[in-house]
Amino acid sequence: MQELISKVSAAAGITEEQAKKSIDTVSGYIKDRLPESFRSQIDNLLGGGNLSEGVKSKLNEVATEMRGKAEDVFKEVRETADEMAGKIREMFTEKKDENK
Repeated sequence: MQELISKVSAAAGITEEQAKKSIDTVSGYIKDRLPESFRSQIDNLLGGGNLSEGVKSKLNEVATEMRGKAEDVFKEVRETADEMAGKIREMFTEKKDENK
């Protein structure tokens, strides 16, 4: 973050303290408009990190979470399909017994 503070200070002709306050203000403004899960990316960038590092990490987290949710949905679908198959078997068995 110090590198950014120095660049802003030099470019704007302001003190480093003023530059830091400006960066913090802009950072807060941007973070307020982003989803919670991406706010840490702003801190990562301001700290000298690459967005790609943070994005890769976040995408991995989201993918892992989505995988878990998908597994839950597939489990529910499988259970519902098994239940419906059982009911259909019962219906055919009842019809078969009625026709005897």
